[in-house]
Amino acid sequence: MIGRQSLITYAVGIDTQGALRSLEILAYRESHGGEIRNAAWRGQFDHRDALERLRFRTDIKNISGATLSSEHVTQGVRWLLALWQSSLRPAGGAG
Repeated sequence: MIGRQSLITYAVGIDTQGALRSLEILAYRESHGGEIRNAAWRGQFDHRDALERLRFRTDIKNISGATLSSEHVTQGVRWLLALWQSSLRPAGGAG
């Protein structure tokens, strides 16, 4: 995912029920906005299991000075959850 100009490498776990677990920022290459590495901000994603509960600035709070990074990581996590829901969900998994 691209922050403002540079790539942000991150990983997020999704359990077998489709709930998010442990968003980790693996590499942050921007000169500003590294606050998205803080556990409190990343913790907002924990246990969310629906795209309706992953809206930027509504469910996931913005960080002043890291707006684009916050928004772009949120968009990327939404994309990963949508991919899991549409294509990767185990057979007989959560509704």
